[in-house]
Amino acid sequence: MCGIALIVGPGADERLFRRMLASIRPRGDVEESLLGEGLLAGTQRLRIVDRERAVQPWLSADGRFLLCYNGEVYNHRALRAELAGRGHRMRTDGDTEVVLEAFLEWGEQAVHRLRGEYAFAIVERATGRTYLARDPLGVKPLYWSRAGGRLHVASEVKALVPVDAACPRYRPASTAGPSPPLRRTWSRTSTCCASARTPIPSRTRPRRSASSGTRCPTASGRDWTPTCRWR
Repeated sequence: MCGIALIVGPGADERLFRRMLASIRPRGDVEESLLGEGLLAGTQRLRIVDRERAVQPWLSADGRFLLCYNGEVYNHRALRAELAGRGHRMRTDGDTEVVLEAFLEWGEQAVHRLRGEYAFAIVERATGRTYLARDPLGVKPLYWSRAGGRLHVASEVKALVPVDAACPRYRPASTAGPSPPLRRTWSRTSTCCASARTPIPSRTRPRRSASSGTRCPTASGRDWTPTCRWR
């Protein structure tokens, strides 16, 4: 069980980010972060595969993209071999790197090749353009919120309570049928629109609760995220 936390956009608040990251501390014994202008990203994770080299947040070799990843891709060795055959030079033995290299090779279609349980965010560091994806069964949680022109992403809703903005869960769709759907989308912090350019439904703001410490609405209403299916 690992967790991710990010703030993307101008004026990202480091104090708020530290609170977000601290709130998911029980999800992993190792805290890692990367702080930059307009991008604060971090993980709380368990080091299992390639403990020394597979660090996070993970950067592409040219530094253009950043990945925060939670989960496991079961077919990462097969994907690694395929990517190596296409000229990719791997720096670790872990599946984290495979996720980003697959994205660099196949773009948004890379998610069709992943077999496993995962939730991740890929950020184009120069523009703040952010890609969110979650496994089709929704095993790994992922929540997001927008406030002050910034995108906030976390593995637990309690990490977004201090943001004081709507915090819908990034939901998988119905899993009925032989081919479960997959949820993924792009987000631009500058325009606050998803790639499908459809309206984001209004939601109740999260409120503090004396009994549980946090409270957030369940996702409801029209789902604005695009859908694709396994091939």
